[in-house]
Amino acid sequence: MKLSLCMIVKNEEKNLPVCLKQVKKVVDEIIVVDTGSTDNTVKVAKNLGAKVYFFKWCDDFSAARNESLKHAKGDYIIWLDADDRIRKTEIKKLIKLKKMLPAKKDVAYALKIVSQYQSFTESCYQMRIFPNLPQLRFEGTVHEQISLSVQRLGLKMEFVDIEILHLGYNTPERNKEKAKRNLRLLLNELKNDPERWITHFFLGQTYKFLGEEEQAVFHYKKVFLSHCYKTNVFIYIAAGINLANLLIQLKKKEEALEILLQLNEKFPQNDIIKFFLGQYYLFEKDYEKALNTLISVNPENMDLVVVPMSHKLIKFEYYFNLANCYENLGYFKLAKDAYEKALRLFKGQEEDPRVLARLGIFYFKIADFEKSKQFLEKAISLTHDGANGVLHQLLGQIFIKTGEYQKARKQFEAALPYTSNDNMIPKLALAYLYAEECEIEKCVKMAEEVMKILNMPVNLILNDFLDLVALFTEISKRCKEQGKQEESVWAFKVTKRLLQYWQDFSEQMRQVSDINYR
Repeated sequence: MKLSLCMIVKNEEKNLPVCLKQVKKVVDEIIVVDTGSTDNTVKVAKNLGAKVYFFKWCDDFSAARNESLKHAKGDYIIWLDADDRIRKTEIKKLIKLKKMLPAKKDVAYALKIVSQYQSFTESCYQMRIFPNLPQLRFEGTVHEQISLSVQRLGLKMEFVDIEILHLGYNTPERNKEKAKRNLRLLLNELKNDPERWITHFFLGQTYKFLGEEEQAVFHYKKVFLSHCYKTNVFIYIAAGINLANLLIQLKKKEEALEILLQLNEKFPQNDIIKFFLGQYYLFEKDYEKALNTLISVNPENMDLVVVPMSHKLIKFEYYFNLANCYENLGYFKLAKDAYEKALRLFKGQEEDPRVLARLGIFYFKIADFEKSKQFLEKAISLTHDGANGVLHQLLGQIFIKTGEYQKARKQFEAALPYTSNDNMIPKLALAYLYAEECEIEKCVKMAEEVMKILNMPVNLILNDFLDLVALFTEISKRCKEQGKQEESVWAFKVTKRLLQYWQDFSEQMRQVSDINYR
């Protein structure tokens, strides 16, 4: 079987040599359709052995691609973009597949497309090899599809493990430019066919990327209410999941849950749907339901197949969510195991303060203070809002446990601006640390702050040091009566430290008195 490579290009003089270097070993001819290059693309293509044709650009990617198909002589066609790369290992697989292409021309093949972003990798399957038949043509002005005509013709579709690395989406600026261009083309396409579900899907994707949530919801709903699930179940599921997640962002939680439950009822074995349903319950703090849903998920099968997603990132989220459920239900050993699985997939999450804070809190709970400190310090360095209060507080407690009182003091003092007025713990912890340094005036000030919270009279007169000891004893008692056990313990610690200081001071005075007496 002969294999033709078909490409459309514009100003790709730098990309073409790299793209064609390996794939030339597999294909029998190279068809390049130029859509208006102003550089040396045409010359470079010809020097590489390509047959070059010209097509006037008309804002229609399918029209350009179909022009390239018209010139192909091979039995099968593979299409590539100039910024696609096929490694040597994948070329070997492609050579093997070429030898197995059926003479009946009744199969089309989806290859794995991998896109590398700054901190993660996405992948999906895309139909890249298909029989050279006049009935098979691309459709759609942008995000052009050959699969629609393949389905109409009734050809078999196979997913093969051959990777193509796509470099086109690699900077935020370039991504935004392409999204705006795509939006214009998709909106024009919709004018000609207002009910075309695949156009609505890509409009949903584009508006979501551009941060226009209400518009994205409108178009995803169009897909979800269409007959799409009969044609492309993966697009249907992706539209439903994206719709539910956007509704959650827009505070329409009941509607989001209804979408997820409908998906789960229609596709009860689908792991990606169960994952997002479990995540919904977790965000609603229904830990039992979340856990029961998540443990039914096989993380290896969470996939949208034809829609790009980061498998490593979604698996990280799965184990992270599972650990969160276990932690909140008190299953700390299981939580630790799940967090450690998440940590092995941690690359790309190092700059997420939410993740770092959650890990810091968990390791604090299980008394792994070294790990807790590492995550909390990183989270604090990346967070600039009220979440800092809790993180500073926990880090302060770790430094107290390790005897680093000056560092602890800094953390609790940093926590004060972020903590609510009725939060006594940083105030009592500071009272303890001030007592440790014998800064009695500051210790008294913290006592007054706590007394206000407890509705105790603050105009008490402290006649001597032991009155301060008695005051913190009373604070501890009041906290205990009000069910504030942790606060009561902190107040008792202050009492003990003050009493110890008084006893040490009294002993020193006694010794001085003995020396003078002699």
